[in-house]
This record gives sequence, structure tokens and C-alpha cells, in this order.
Amino acid sequence: MSSDSDKRRNVRTLVVCAVYYSDGAFHASGVTENLTTSGGCLRGTHLVNVGMELLLLLIPPTQNALLVKKATVRWVGDSLFGVELSEETSGTIGELSDEDLERLQGTASFMTH
Repeated sequence: MSSDSDKRRNVRTLVVCAVYYSDGAFHASGVTENLTTSGGCLRGTHLVNVGMELLLLLIPPTQNALLVKKATVRWVGDSLFGVELSEETSGTIGELSDEDLERLQGTASFMTH
């Protein structure tokens, strides 16, 4: 019998898409392994530490990019790490139009691919 603390808030869905992440001091890229509205698992090129707050740019293959202004690292294992999106950050998540993405790419080189 599992306790309530062992259960995730949402079922994780396999979502594979490009992701760029940054804490302001570094910029890195990777891919998502799974994702929900409250968190997910990422595989990245730059090691992170538990407690870090990251900006994420998710780029699904068939949709507009999704900007997440605050994702908190909750666990780390080699190149994999888990992030949590809290209720307070859910209001800062929004889709970017193609025009917004082009503008951001011109000013932030880590967002190009």
C-alpha cells in the first residue's frame, strides 16, 4: 500500500520536445522526458542543483513555444532533473506567437535552434 506522499499530483505524460533553460548565469538546451502542468523531467546539457530556479522555453514540434518564467529544480540525477511548477508560477506560463519568438531569438542567442 502506498502513502499519499508517494503519489504525484498529476499523471506524467510522455512529451518529447526541445527545451532551453537558464538561471541567468548559464544557458543550456535539452529535451523533455515527460511533463504535466505541475512539473516534469528534463534531460539537459548543463548540470543543475536542487533548489535552482530556471526559466524554460519549451518548443514542441507542431505548436508555438511555451515560456515558463519559474521552474524549481526538485531532484537531479546525472543529465536528468525534475522541475516543479508551483501554483504561483502557473500565471506566468503563456504561449508565444511566432512574432514574439522571433523577437526573443534576436536578443537572446540561447533561444535559437
